[in-house]
Amino acid sequence: MTSFRNIGHQGPSLGSGIVAITAGVLLLSLSDALVKLNNEGLSLGQVLTVRSGIAVLCLGAVLRLTTPMSIGLVSVSGWVWLRSLCLALMWGCYYAGLPELSFSIAAACYYTSPMWMAFLSSTLLGTRIGVRGGVAILLGLAGVMTILRPGLDEVSPMIGLPLLAGFFYALAAVITQGRCRAVPAMSMAMNLNLVLLLGGLGLVAGLWKSGQGNDAGFLLSVWPALKLADLGLLAGLGVLLAVITALVAYAYQRASAPVIGLFDNGYLVFALFWSVLIFGDRPGFIDLLGIVLIGSGALLASTASANRGPDQSEED
Repeated sequence: MTSFRNIGHQGPSLGSGIVAITAGVLLLSLSDALVKLNNEGLSLGQVLTVRSGIAVLCLGAVLRLTTPMSIGLVSVSGWVWLRSLCLALMWGCYYAGLPELSFSIAAACYYTSPMWMAFLSSTLLGTRIGVRGGVAILLGLAGVMTILRPGLDEVSPMIGLPLLAGFFYALAAVITQGRCRAVPAMSMAMNLNLVLLLGGLGLVAGLWKSGQGNDAGFLLSVWPALKLADLGLLAGLGVLLAVITALVAYAYQRASAPVIGLFDNGYLVFALFWSVLIFGDRPGFIDLLGIVLIGSGALLASTASANRGPDQSEED
């Protein structure tokens, strides 16, 4: 099997990566909250198609001015396509689960991704998990089980979707850090949005061919009628997505996935803020305990991995 280890070069500034990922997750959490807020009048296929189409136009305009289009569209490796596929699956899983879950709980389950990053970095990049990394994974699992109380029979099965989304996000982050550092961030952002656009079109075509209508809910509706406000929302989300995908790609090129993943955890804080401000959703004590356990595990996993190189072990 081809190694995931980095074949590019170390980015010049860790600080710029930290600023980029913080800004990226702030905008991403706002974008996701807006998708959840407006999911009743839209379909998943519409969100993926229109939003990514707008993002492609924005990124294409920037690439046209700054980079030969052949570089932005063609000169990417199979690893970039695999990264984009993982992120497309991540967004599909996460958005499919949002209508049935509170925003804060969905975000908490999604942000088991740093624990997955620690595991995948160990498996694919040679980073040792160590004792603290193991404790971090257990904390994350404890947080998920706390949220799932008192049993799976009383929890929406949709909760598995943001958990799966967290795995795909972690895998994409490890691929970015290990095999895509030499690829321009704008090129990766363009490739991702092309994959999202194709995925959205494929979903719409598949639902249409299966005979689904426009009243089957966010996940299964083909193409509900769009009002002017809906078009404006999707256009705005497209512009945000162009910025977000470029920022995230840039950030994960600047340092190892666990280091940037430490600041990536800010999504949980922002999600709680939007959850209260936009949805009036105040998690109960047990839910909040689960969120804290997952957040603590994510922070521990990130700091444990950030304090050592890919071939170093941890003794404490």
